[in-house]
Amino acid sequence: MKEFSLSAKITISVYTKVKAESLKEAIGIARENRTPMSITTTGGDNEYENWMADELDGEPYDIEEE
Repeated sequence: MKEFSLSAKITISVYTKVKAESLKEAIGIARENRTPMSITTTGGDNEYENWMADELDGEPYDIEEE
């Protein structure tokens, strides 16, 4: 039997919390100053500094052989 190494893209839901004067300002802060949480988290990631993911709720697409 052959073994295949496949790669895919996946879109998941994430969230963050931002303190700002307006929604427009909050979106700007989130877009420019937030990074995705670590894959291997040490418990140091938080929703006020990172984009957080509670679960991997997306479906793989664009599957291809590496």
